[in-house]
Amino acid sequence: KGYAFDYEGSKKLVFTLKEPPSSSCLVRNSSIRISTETTARSSNFEVKGYFLDKDCIIVDPSGNIVAQIGVKKEIKDLMESKDLYHIVVKPGIDQAFIVGVIATLDYIYGESTRC
Repeated sequence: KGYAFDYEGSKKLVFTLKEPPSSSCLVRNSSIRISTETTARSSNFEVKGYFLDKDCIIVDPSGNIVAQIGVKKEIKDLMESKDLYHIVVKPGIDQAFIVGVIATLDYIYGESTRC
């Protein structure tokens, strides 16, 4: 779960990441669901692809790609670690939300982000 804190320290749920019920997030090509509504049973966004390889997209409920996460081939060949991300965010989409989702996934999978 991702929270926003105001200046008084009150927290508000901003999003929740949900694993598919029948498979593990570590399985290639499984989707991770992202809910931005606390009462909604359906997902607002999905992460599709394989996050650990930095090869995935975030799609909205209509199936439109709102962000693409990857590592450019030129950079991948030079990197010894996968601590760098190449993120393309569709205009009009909240960039902080996308980075928050990526940081949360990075933390869940034990990568470089520490909360």
